[in-house]
Amino acid sequence: MGGDEMKPLTHCYSWIESREDQKKHMREFAEAGARHLVLTSGLLGEGMKSIRYLLDFHEDMKAFGLDFMDAHALWGTWEDPGMPLEQWHDTVILRHRISIRLCAAFGVKTMTFHTGNTLNSIFGKNLALDDYYGMLIRSLEELLPDAERNGVILALENQWTPLNHSRRLLRVMEHFHSPNLGLCYDSGHGNLMEKGMSFPGRSCVPPIWDDLGIPVEWEENLIGKFSPWLVNCHLHDNNGMEDEHKLPGDGTVDWEKIRKNLSHAPRLQCIQNETAPHHNTISRICGKFSELFETP
Repeated sequence: MGGDEMKPLTHCYSWIESREDQKKHMREFAEAGARHLVLTSGLLGEGMKSIRYLLDFHEDMKAFGLDFMDAHALWGTWEDPGMPLEQWHDTVILRHRISIRLCAAFGVKTMTFHTGNTLNSIFGKNLALDDYYGMLIRSLEELLPDAERNGVILALENQWTPLNHSRRLLRVMEHFHSPNLGLCYDSGHGNLMEKGMSFPGRSCVPPIWDDLGIPVEWEENLIGKFSPWLVNCHLHDNNGMEDEHKLPGDGTVDWEKIRKNLSHAPRLQCIQNETAPHHNTISRICGKFSELFETP
């Protein structure tokens, strides 16, 4: 990435498969030049059921010269830190605390979070955006001491819901100003929020805003706004309408703009490939990311 310090590439993959298939795909990553993998939400979930599962997975990785670099927290409607129902809050926080400790045990330095889905159709029709935001702040107040003790940076990811609009996420950064809290830029989600307005009736963005009863706040120059706070990034492409997780270049994301902004992000720890395999081989995906982010 030009003359700036090279950031390590890390690769996300769905590992919920047999151990033999896992080893097969680990070998493919290693042969494609990869060195770092993501401790995914799926792996964390398996690790909560069995520490042995993660220990075995890690041993298999090491045999191929691979290690964990970053993590994705447990996510979903009932898992995210902005989930507003009081009766489930302590359980949500406990599971994230366990995840932070698992990150520390495997040398992971950043864990990315979805903030939460503002689904009044599920959580209660009288909730306002401030109710979700207040729970997000409370959750971070409870989780940041664990992150500090374990040397893990929590990264909040942009999606396309009201709770992770750039105005809310930047407000969170200013509220805490913590070295253990940062942002994760998701290129595909950013593309949806910057270009979706051009596809009325076809963009996946409006329904979740409609659920809360507020108009969409479309984004512009998201990565530029995030740059000072970036600690991680999830990179993939799409058509501006759907979250397709395509290979860079197979959609409408401006990759030169992303390269430029990442090269000047002072806190950036790593660059994550979050492309879904689709019809692509692991070798082709790794090659594309190496071309984009390891070639001057």
